[in-house]
Amino acid sequence: MASNKKVLFNARIFDGTSFVKETSLCLENGVIQGLGAGHKEGDVDCGGRILAPGMIDLHTHGIGGYSVMSPEGLKKAARLYPRHGVTSFCPGAGCACNADIRRYLEGVLAFVREPEGAGVLGAYLEGPYLSAPNRGANPAGMLRTPSLSDYQDMVGEYGSLVKRITIAPELPGALTLIERLAGDGVMVSAGHCAPTAGQMMEAVERGVRSTTHTCNGMPPLHHRAPGVLGEALTDERVCTEFIADLVHIDPILIKLIHRVKGPQNCYVCTDSIPAATMPDGTYCLNEGEVTVKNGVATLGDSLAGSTLTMDRALRNLVKKVGIPLEDALRMCTSTPARAIGAGGRKGMIAAGYDADLVLLEDDLSVFMTIVRGETEFQASRES
Repeated sequence: MASNKKVLFNARIFDGTSFVKETSLCLENGVIQGLGAGHKEGDVDCGGRILAPGMIDLHTHGIGGYSVMSPEGLKKAARLYPRHGVTSFCPGAGCACNADIRRYLEGVLAFVREPEGAGVLGAYLEGPYLSAPNRGANPAGMLRTPSLSDYQDMVGEYGSLVKRITIAPELPGALTLIERLAGDGVMVSAGHCAPTAGQMMEAVERGVRSTTHTCNGMPPLHHRAPGVLGEALTDERVCTEFIADLVHIDPILIKLIHRVKGPQNCYVCTDSIPAATMPDGTYCLNEGEVTVKNGVATLGDSLAGSTLTMDRALRNLVKKVGIPLEDALRMCTSTPARAIGAGGRKGMIAAGYDADLVLLEDDLSVFMTIVRGETEFQASRES
């Protein structure tokens, strides 16, 4: 196979944890070969822009009118994510019947075999083992009691594709399933739940390592009943995911999460629905109709995902919340990579890592996105 080598130069490089002195980067056959300094020529002049690892969204249900639940929608969405700096993502399935989950997993498998645009890190199941009072926009009729046999019936022969699942740890049978899935390498998150602090502690002992859209779909922190939030914020084993649209949680709470957990132990997601990047209006989600007004998606009295994109989330963190740029970038790149178990090949700019990169303007808008060493988006070419 012919070598596909290129050099990017004249960049301010953020390597996944900090800005480094090197200003150039060599890629070959979709893999980073190494960093250099002082290069004044090469294949891509970065123009002094910020060069960072590609952003990773571990929680998205769609974008641009496309749902990742359908095979064709997944392909279309994957082509759109690089416009917003995303190079890897976990397509999220909401609560659905077994037949729909199997079709979704079949679509994920087909995409993994022939990827287009941003890459899929694995399937994400947001349910069906959720607490009914905390289910959010998930249909009540699709909720189930967790058990290994039920889970195996649901995923069938596609179990190896599942890399993340959200479970309410307080449900009967949840702890046994959590322990089994965590032992199989699945990222188990506590979400749409209301466990006591003790129940959450036991879930962490069994293998829970993250929370799903922290603060949303769970009771608020109480000084005499710390619950899931109290345990998640104080246990170093738990990585806290949050939606940075400044609607789901107040900027002050984002500051709190950042200060308590540190950028190495909290990360950003979008929880975007197909209405993301689309005009206000009415959209289908699960079994209901979601109303989007002023960019906020609701189903009845409940928020129903978001219309956020990862590049806007990054700008929100830095410009509106006041998170340092290095920390904000880390929370969009290396931290989610490590949380999903891809930290050895994603989320960093270092030799041997996948050549998944984003080039950012000073205002943190996306100028170029590179996936597997190939340019998937460039602002000067596309609107």
